[in-house]
Amino acid sequence: MSLRRLRSAACASALLLVLLAGCLPAPAVPIPALPQPGELATRAADQAVLVYVPAGAFRMGGTAEMTRYARSLCREAAGDLAIATCGTAAFADEHPAHPVEVSAFWMDRTEITNGQYARCVDAGACAPPVDFGSFSRPSYFGDPAFEDYPVVHVDWRRAEAYCAWADARLPTEAEWEYAARGPEDRLFPWGDIFDPTQLNYCDRSCAVMSDPSYADGFPDTALVGSFPQGASWVGALDMAGNVREWVDDWYGAYASEAAINPRGPESGESKIPRGGSWYDTPDDVRSLNRGANSPDYSHPKVGFRCAGDPSAP
Repeated sequence: MSLRRLRSAACASALLLVLLAGCLPAPAVPIPALPQPGELATRAADQAVLVYVPAGAFRMGGTAEMTRYARSLCREAAGDLAIATCGTAAFADEHPAHPVEVSAFWMDRTEITNGQYARCVDAGACAPPVDFGSFSRPSYFGDPAFEDYPVVHVDWRRAEAYCAWADARLPTEAEWEYAARGPEDRLFPWGDIFDPTQLNYCDRSCAVMSDPSYADGFPDTALVGSFPQGASWVGALDMAGNVREWVDDWYGAYASEAAINPRGPESGESKIPRGGSWYDTPDDVRSLNRGANSPDYSHPKVGFRCAGDPSAP
């Protein structure tokens, strides 16, 4: 065979291989598995433990039946003050109930602690709490005995600054409620009936409005995660009681139509704390209860936790 024919045959063979290669399936690229609901991870910036909250839908807000139950809880705690404090108007901002879809995100498993917040202060990224004591403890923030207790006396701006320092953000109100209630629309993280053994709330050690039937052992904040049996459907702890938690949204009325990843008004006068606290009665620790406070508000019953997008941590 001549050299020219050899070259032609070689070229034809190479062309055939190229054509055949184009018909073969491309090598399979493995698709990373999505985290499972409640799967844990650790945030590098502050070593916070996170739980994974999958995308899903739930009914945000309350129904007339839910309000009747809330009023009954309120009356039991309020006693003679019930007429003034337990009317339907007190629960009006929880209405109307409306369907909401939420994208996947990560949520801190517990509230941010004194120890974590102190590291942000030391880094120069956070202002110290407004007060270093708690309700009953003159020495609280900065005291090693309370390093793993929730930070308090932090206003909304301090909470926002901390989450930014930790490469996170405050959860939206819808995210917070979904992480607490789940697709079953629970009234409390653990279910639909109040259970005093599941949380740190305003028991008979509280003054004025309180639940006289039970003592949870804490006249003030508790070590974060002290009530693991009260975990939400994804394993988030202390979403009822211990401290109220700032969310990102401005306070505003609910819309009645369905929404995807809703947010509050673009501006306003009040931000929203969620979840109730050691200072709150059973009706206020329900997962659909809403607060409204100035962004400058601080109190020994208010703290926060952070959230992160699906790519975090």
